Amino acid sequence: MISRRSLLAAIGLTLLAGCSSSTKDPNGPLKFWSSLRGTNTVVDAWNALNPREPVVLETVTSGFAGGNAKLSNAARAGNAPDVVSMADADLPMFALDGVTADLTDLVSARLRAELGEVAWSGATFGGRVYGVPLDLPPLLMLYREDVLREHGVDVPTTWDEFREAARALKARNIYLTAFHPNGYNLFAAHVMQTGGRWFGVDGDSWVVNFTDAGSLKAAEYWQGLLDEQLLFLAPGSSQEWLAALAEGRVASHLVSTWGVAALASSVPGGTGKWRIAAAPQWDPAKPSIGRDGASLHVITAESVKKERAMRFVEWMSTSPEAITARLSSGRSSLLPAAPKLWDAAAKQFKTTFYGGQDLYGLAAEQYELQHGGWMWGPRMQSTATSIHHGLARIPYGTTIAQALRDAEAETLPDMRSLGLSVRRS
Repeated sequence: MISRRSLLAAIGLTLLAGCSSSTKDPNGPLKFWSSLRGTNTVVDAWNALNPREPVVLETVTSGFAGGNAKLSNAARAGNAPDVVSMADADLPMFALDGVTADLTDLVSARLRAELGEVAWSGATFGGRVYGVPLDLPPLLMLYREDVLREHGVDVPTTWDEFREAARALKARNIYLTAFHPNGYNLFAAHVMQTGGRWFGVDGDSWVVNFTDAGSLKAAEYWQGLLDEQLLFLAPGSSQEWLAALAEGRVASHLVSTWGVAALASSVPGGTGKWRIAAAPQWDPAKPSIGRDGASLHVITAESVKKERAMRFVEWMSTSPEAITARLSSGRSSLLPAAPKLWDAAAKQFKTTFYGGQDLYGLAAEQYELQHGGWMWGPRMQSTATSIHHGLARIPYGTTIAQALRDAEAETLPDMRSLGLSVRRS
């Protein structure tokens, strides 16, 4: 495993050291930033149970230009909050920049056991723990049951069947699904499923390869669907795409568990028409699944309330009261990283939009098919931007494989500029 010293070698160049920590009130309320759905009800529940350790929530927008930029700026100014919700892909960047605290010595044996090895792999960097996992969301396929039934198309269980279903629906002027040029995280889920790896470590060096066998397998498959014009090409979250979903012109949506509630709120009029299935497999005899994003909580290095913050963070990830509060809002469909919370989650999730289907029973089966070999790079914000720029050129002749090659070519010097040892495998 790469040494912590080597991984943090760039901190001397990029550390976002705050200067006002000593003036903070250690007895004041915890300051918490989050963009996750249902967090307001979670904080309300905590404050009701723990009036002597209050938490003040500030809701931030997600994404590179939202919460990430806000946190970086706050850390530079020395006024970062105590606790922040974060995507696992962003953790290496903030760990290298010295924004997130090393929590290794604050993680209890009970907490480590309740969340499991695969969940911790996304919160660990250089052998040290920098976050506490909240969810571990397998990729699922949400689909219009009425559209598939009307046209005699079975729900695909393999990617070969998925291609045939896409062809059958396209003959009726319907797209089976969309391809999002701004969705690097969804494409990464497909690469995870093939066993591909973009980043790794070898001794004290980072190893980068965006065109290994698994990555090219995923790229060539989706490129083939694009070449046949079987995919609705539009940015994720765009009005164009949401309208196509609502009108039945796009019949499915590949997304991790968290997106189940998001779709229900984004496509009015769809109640009872949608169903949930496992994502297709490459080889059903050797099942594997990727994930489109996972969330965790970090405690900032600047916080003077780390032990209090850890009690709050641990409660959010392991307490039935916390998951009940989060899902009671009706806005979240998060699959907890702690399996003991699945029953509580299932009792809260409203199933009407999906015809009464058991989301958590299905998600629990897929949870076990995830593996912990995937590693995010130290500057995913920059890497993702490079991938998105390449994918945006698809209508003009660029391929997915070329977009990956170009992104790799830009990522390597970017990592070296941080003082990191890096090579291509």
